[in-house]
Amino acid sequence: MVIHDISLAVSPKTVTWDGVELGFSPLWTCRIGPGSDCNVSMWTVGAHTGTHVDAPLHFVANGGDIAGLDLNTLVGPAQVVEILGTQEITSEDLDTAGIGEDIVRVIFKTDNTQRQLVHDTKFHADYTGVGQEAAEWLVAHGVKLVGVDYLSVGVYGEKNTKVHQTLLGAGVVILETLSLDEIVPGRYLLAALPPKIADIEGSPCRAILIEE
Repeated sequence: MVIHDISLAVSPKTVTWDGVELGFSPLWTCRIGPGSDCNVSMWTVGAHTGTHVDAPLHFVANGGDIAGLDLNTLVGPAQVVEILGTQEITSEDLDTAGIGEDIVRVIFKTDNTQRQLVHDTKFHADYTGVGQEAAEWLVAHGVKLVGVDYLSVGVYGEKNTKVHQTLLGAGVVILETLSLDEIVPGRYLLAALPPKIADIEGSPCRAILIEE
């Protein structure tokens, strides 16, 4: 069994959405030394910092929260699909991508990975994302989880909101900011588990792909 960690290591330098969202800031409340025998920290961290999961509540007013996500969606067979040379993934791209009819978890490896965007501390608005027709295609084909290799699933701008609403409104879990540098397109076992936090719309998580 080979395990691939597709999570981005988080630090205070980790890129955030438009460079303005809350990132990661650690505070050491206790350090080993005189008067203390242990290290203890507390963090301030944005829900969408680094590799993270979007629950329906992110864009659906009464949608489900992170704690309520179905573990059967977050763990199971997935297909990594490579789509290059476009800024907006279309339904035509998906028609020819070779996505298995039995696949309900799809991860897109795009030019974002070739450009090393998730590793850049600067936000790039020209990232590759899923277009509206592609989002509708994914819902129509029964996909339950969509993963992407940058900070947001939809292309930058107004379309991003609509893509989120389409996917999350249909109960599709979104997995964002994946590090796919070493990942060869194909089938894997995915595990992407966030902490069980109630009444929250998103959460950082540790995501892995397993070769079986």
